[in-house]
Amino acid sequence: MISFKASKSSHTPRLGIFLFCISSATFASEAEEPDPLLGLFPDSGAPTFFEKKSELVLERGFRAWERNSDWHPDLDEKTVYHCRMQHQSCEERNWEIGIGKGGQIYSMTSSFGEAMPPQSPEAPWMDEAWQMTTIYENLLGRDLPNDPPEVNAFIHQSGNYIRGKETPSFYSPMLAEGFHPERRAFSTLCWAQIPTASINRSGVLIYAQYRDLGAGVVEVTWLVTNFESEPLTNLGPWGGVRTSKFPEHVLANPDGTYRYFTPFSFGSPIGYSAPCHETGGWAAATQNAASPDAYAIGLVFGKNPPSDGNQYRPAIYTCGDSRHGKRDYTVQAPSIYMTDHPGDVHLYRMYFVIGTLADAAKKCNQLTPFARYQQLRFAASDSPRVPLYSTGAGSSATLTRKPQKGMKPVAHAWVYPVAGSKPLFLIREKETGHSFITTDPYAGCAREPFRNPASPDARNYEKYQNRTLYKTYAGKTEWLELLGFAVTDPAIAGGGTRLSEIPAMTQMFQQAEGVPAEKLYLMNHYDKGTGH
Repeated sequence: MISFKASKSSHTPRLGIFLFCISSATFASEAEEPDPLLGLFPDSGAPTFFEKKSELVLERGFRAWERNSDWHPDLDEKTVYHCRMQHQSCEERNWEIGIGKGGQIYSMTSSFGEAMPPQSPEAPWMDEAWQMTTIYENLLGRDLPNDPPEVNAFIHQSGNYIRGKETPSFYSPMLAEGFHPERRAFSTLCWAQIPTASINRSGVLIYAQYRDLGAGVVEVTWLVTNFESEPLTNLGPWGGVRTSKFPEHVLANPDGTYRYFTPFSFGSPIGYSAPCHETGGWAAATQNAASPDAYAIGLVFGKNPPSDGNQYRPAIYTCGDSRHGKRDYTVQAPSIYMTDHPGDVHLYRMYFVIGTLADAAKKCNQLTPFARYQQLRFAASDSPRVPLYSTGAGSSATLTRKPQKGMKPVAHAWVYPVAGSKPLFLIREKETGHSFITTDPYAGCAREPFRNPASPDARNYEKYQNRTLYKTYAGKTEWLELLGFAVTDPAIAGGGTRLSEIPAMTQMFQQAEGVPAEKLYLMNHYDKGTGH
C-alpha cells in the first residue's frame, strides 16, 4: 500500500472561494514502488492541458471541510471517505474529487460547490455516485413475482446497500490502490458487489484510474474482468449531478455544436436517450444552457465507443432527473450493450471537463476521439509476475507481495488477469485472525439457506431450490488484498507448479466454491520480469 504524509500548513483557505495556492496544503507519497497489479492501464494518448502551473495532491486523512456539501442530515461523510484528489493552482479553477471506500466518486466540488447529489439514507453513496456497473442478466429473478432482492444480479463498483440503521453500508473491498504523482493518477482495484444479499455471486473485479489532465479535465478509465461462469451484459458507468445545482443539460450534435436536452424523469416513457453515434460524443450538465459562461461539467463518452468486443446493439447515452420526486439527482448513464464472457477483460474510458459551458464544449470536442470501449486480452507470456512471500507459522501464517529481507519467494503469480486465470484472494477471518488464500471471495462469509419462493409445481421451482443466500456485509471476513492470478492450464502457463505442491500455500488454501489447489498453477522459479 502507498502511505502519505502532510507537509506543514498554517492556513487552508475556504474552498468556496477556491483560490488557495499549491503550498497551502500538500501531501506527498512516501518513496515506494507502484503496485504492479495496477500497471495494466493502457495509455490513452489524450491531449493534456497544463498551460498553467498546477499540482495534483492526494489527501488521506479525513477532516471537517470548510465547504458544505449539504449531505442528507442522517448521513456522515466519514463512513464513505477513502481519500480526496485535489487539483491545486493559483492561476486556474481548482477542483476536488472524493473517492469512496469502493473506489467510486462520491463527491465533486469546484467553484460551484458540491456537484454530487445529497444522497438517500437507504443507499448512501451507492446509487448517487459515479461508478462502473454491469449485470448478470441471465441470473436476474424476472421469473419471480415482485423481483425480490434476494435474486439480484446487478453489479455495483460502490458496494452493498444499507440494511437498516443498525447495519452500515458495505463498500466493495478494495484489494489494491496506488497514487502516481508523476502521472497525476490515482488507481484502485475492488471486488465489486451485488448491492443486496443475493443467491447470485459476483465474480467481477473493477480497476479504476482517475487521472488529472489539467485545466479541469479528468480522465476516468475502468477495466472490468469477470471470473465467474456466467456472462455479463450492459457495461457502463452510472452517475450524475445534483439537479438543483445543475438544472439544465445539453447534448452535443455530430458537428460539435450542442443543443438543449431536457432530462425528464429517468426510466419513464419521456426519459431521454440517444445512440452515441448520433451525437457529438459528449453531454454537459450546466447551470444555464443559454449562457456560455455558466458553470458546467462535461461528460465525454465518445461518438461510437465500441471498437471491438461482442456488442449486440448500439451504445447509448441516457439521462433523466428527479425534479418531480424527492431525489435531487440527474442521472447520466452511457451504456455499452455487450456480452462479457467469463475471463474477458473490458476497458471503458471517458472524461469529465469542469469549467464554463463554453470551455467544456471546446475541450469535450477535443477529447471525444479518445473516449472508447475496448476488449483487452492479456496472454500469460506477456504478463509480469509478482513474487509471493510466506511469513509467520501455524495459525499466524500469511502470504504477502511485499519483499521480505533475506527470504526467497515461495511462488510467482501473474500480475494481470491473463486468459485462463483465476484471482488469488488473501482473506482474514475476523473472529480468529487467521488468514487464508482462495479463488472464492465468498469463502468464510456469512450465509444462510434461501427460502424458495416458487411453488413446488412451478416450472422454476428447481432453479431456486437448495440455494444459498450470501451476506458479505455481515462482517465475518476481511478481504486484505489480491495476491495475483493463478492459471488453470499448465499449457497456458508454459509450465508452472501446482499450488497443491507448494507447502507454504497449501496450508493456507481454502477451496470453498472455487477452484481446487491441484488445478491452479503458479511459477516457483526466478523470473526476469520481477527480478526475484
